[in-house]
Amino acid sequence: MGQLLQPVERRKLRSLISLQYCLIFMANGAMFPFFNLYLRKILSWSGTRIGWVMASSSVVIMLSQPLWGRISDASEKHKVLAFALAVGACLVFIQPLVAGSFLVFLLVRLLHSIFTGSTASMFDAIALDVLGKDKDTYGRYRLWGSLGFAVAALFMGKVYEVIGFSYMFFVNAALIGTASYVAFNLDGASSNSGQDPDKTASAELKKVLANPALLVLLGGIFLVQTANSAGETFLGVYLDAIGGSSAMIGSAFAMMAFVEIPIFLAAPRIVEWFGYKRVLVASTALFGLKLVLNALFPIPWLVLLLQPMAGIGFALFQVSAVLMVDALVPRQFRSTGQAVLATTSWSLAGIAGNLLSGTLLDTAGILTAFGIGGCVGLLGTLFIHCFVPRKAERAPVVDLKT
Repeated sequence: MGQLLQPVERRKLRSLISLQYCLIFMANGAMFPFFNLYLRKILSWSGTRIGWVMASSSVVIMLSQPLWGRISDASEKHKVLAFALAVGACLVFIQPLVAGSFLVFLLVRLLHSIFTGSTASMFDAIALDVLGKDKDTYGRYRLWGSLGFAVAALFMGKVYEVIGFSYMFFVNAALIGTASYVAFNLDGASSNSGQDPDKTASAELKKVLANPALLVLLGGIFLVQTANSAGETFLGVYLDAIGGSSAMIGSAFAMMAFVEIPIFLAAPRIVEWFGYKRVLVASTALFGLKLVLNALFPIPWLVLLLQPMAGIGFALFQVSAVLMVDALVPRQFRSTGQAVLATTSWSLAGIAGNLLSGTLLDTAGILTAFGIGGCVGLLGTLFIHCFVPRKAERAPVVDLKT
């Protein structure tokens, strides 16, 4: 197959990209908003235990994510993704069956994190390969993930009130299994990657991270996401604590995701107008500000009104961060670059955020946890504004050969 895909095949691949985003994030929307509430109310876990378990999951994701990125870069990406999704579907299916034993549940949960924690970043790299020179249209395809998440969160929140939270695992497994099948049919996705001719150059992770601008960027993102990831993880617990229902929890996440859709559509133009850095600063400021407002005004209906801030912030953050990192790493190591971004923004930040928020939940209360988290997020925004260079420059490939 030549460097350029035929128009019909290109359209097919891009349609599958949209479908895959929808499936992956629909599975996430059917489970993520309600998982910690399941641990809190059904399994009667403390906030500290939830925080430690979630942090442990983030640790194994952090350790495995760069390895998945390297394997994906060196292999047929779609087959690696299909395998990871298939194993993840099996592991999530058995979790409610072993929930009676904490140690067994924890082991299965950690194994599940190893196989599913890197799938989003691997698929981002595949999507960028398919889009090639049109990578700035990334948001138009990623919005299907927001749509899938919104529909699942809104619908399943009401369903779980009737049938019980344990069914979230089976719904997630079915959707992830379907996503595995779609991934296997993405044959040819890497043929339009636009990679540099020298594909045999070996690069260690430390050389991928040789660009100082990338390191500074990742530092700011870590601070921002320490707050934001914990805020999202404990939003269900927060709403339950202030009197919100399970349906309201689903509605809150759905409202956030629905708002993301038009923002993802507009994101390429917004980034073109203002540049990566300004968009990143504005989006991260919304994260911290929303958490501070949640802490100051614990009113269920106000939570729903504030959720669009998170949706706008996430869509602009996702597009600007993914494209900025892509501009700062060599093209042939896109998967590794996106894995490093995901490791920093969700794994490392998730470890810090979950431990901090889980402990504060038990010792100072959920409102204090959200207030402190919001301040940490705003500190990260200030760091990005002050220290991240405005112009993103790719690390030269020649540096990777030495």
